[in-house]
Amino acid sequence: MLPAATQAEILRLAYAEHWSLSKIARHLAVQRASVRKVVRRRSVALTRAPARPRTTVLTPFHARVPALLGRDPTRSAVTILQALRAEGYQGGISALRALVRRLRPGPAHEAFMPLTFAAGEVAQIDWGEFGDVFGIGRQVHAFVLVLAYSRLLTVLFTFSQTLEAFLRCHEAAWTFVGGCTREAWYDSAPTVVAERQGKLVRFPPRFLAYAGHHGFRPVACAVGAPQAKGRVEDAIKYLRTNFWPGRTFRDLADLNAQAQAWRDGIANQREHRVTRKIPSLLVAEEQPRLLPLHEPYDTDEVRSVLVRPTCQVPFDGNRYSVPWRLVGKPLTLRADAETVTCWYDTHPVARHPRCWERGQDVANPAHTEGLLATKPGARAQWQVQAVEQLGPAARQYLDVIRAGTRSLHAELDHLLLLATVYGSVQVEAALAALLAQAIVGSDHVAQWLKLQQAAPVAPPPLALTDPRLQVPAGRPDLQRYDVLLLDADRAPDPPAAADAAPQRAEETDHGGTHP
Repeated sequence: MLPAATQAEILRLAYAEHWSLSKIARHLAVQRASVRKVVRRRSVALTRAPARPRTTVLTPFHARVPALLGRDPTRSAVTILQALRAEGYQGGISALRALVRRLRPGPAHEAFMPLTFAAGEVAQIDWGEFGDVFGIGRQVHAFVLVLAYSRLLTVLFTFSQTLEAFLRCHEAAWTFVGGCTREAWYDSAPTVVAERQGKLVRFPPRFLAYAGHHGFRPVACAVGAPQAKGRVEDAIKYLRTNFWPGRTFRDLADLNAQAQAWRDGIANQREHRVTRKIPSLLVAEEQPRLLPLHEPYDTDEVRSVLVRPTCQVPFDGNRYSVPWRLVGKPLTLRADAETVTCWYDTHPVARHPRCWERGQDVANPAHTEGLLATKPGARAQWQVQAVEQLGPAARQYLDVIRAGTRSLHAELDHLLLLATVYGSVQVEAALAALLAQAIVGSDHVAQWLKLQQAAPVAPPPLALTDPRLQVPAGRPDLQRYDVLLLDADRAPDPPAAADAAPQRAEETDHGGTHP
């Protein structure tokens, strides 16, 4: 279509100047046919006339494609092509894809009410994924917590998304905030939601125990509704676009150090685009309404492990060494974000820095000292010599058990195990104390060593705030109870049954049961 100015000039030259069509065409450098159309129309056309429908090989199927999409709006153009081929369609898929793109229903636009929260009411929590940053086969996860009222955020990067790691991140976040909100909102992460059936949500028992410890109520947002926790979703986007680009990190500790500096220096010091307030200043209104923190919650990962013949225990894709005399023994393994500790009964026997790589052997050379001496041909009677080296009480103990019926192998093996766990000095002292009481047996030695451990600290006495429950100081006066008994003995006897009968009859007459 010619521009409106050109059409107007054609009409002026034709009807005012009486130029011919050929002269107008040469003067305006347009086609003579276009000049003829404008002159015959005698008006300036501002819109293009609708083009006549073009017939293609797909035209006969224009009604069939919407019907197929109506049954399944997510159906791909490839499967629609297969259905049309059976009905005689001979064209290609490009035209079909263009038609499907125009006809497929778009996403429905849903309206939402803006959420408002009171100070200290809600915190929103979510994970952000950042991939294998260090190339060690471990994904880096970002735990992000945002206070819904003040928009104060905190972030902690970790290699693990286990429940224990999740709770450790909670502890660090609550400590930074200075308290707990009354509610914490989550998505449907497996660490939070054990099972969901419609609106019914079941939380893992240990997560509920943690929530009860601090007194907040967990809330699981609807599936596929990120707008329900939009504050933390926006915080994760802000983390990706403002903190992450252009940075390099040596290790996870360096990553968390940079993240904390960014959190305190930039994220919580900026003017929030929604509230137009500074989160680190606005949180002063929120902190007095937060729930107070209780004592730290035990977030260690606890496993029961069996020591392998290689003097190692497996944990989280790696192998950690323990003293070789514990081979075949069950141990309790406790791990936090920094260390891995193995316990025999209530005594720690090995401690290692936690390794976050995979397939690694974390070893302490001291754990295999003396192992080669136990092999055939190294030296004979190594167990006897090892026990004799404990001290004179141990040598006397060997003389005693040689004359008895106890298993020498079991006794020696158990004594060496106790020496590995508690130390040679403690075992020698236990043997001396038991021999002084004419007692033998490695099981008694183990019991004596347990009793020497520090007793657990007793909890403080319960403080009763209700004065009615207070116990009076000093010894109670028992004569007060004697007075009560004497008064009960001097009380008049109850009326006899014969005296009570007329009264019952009178009451019955008043009730109208008898004439």
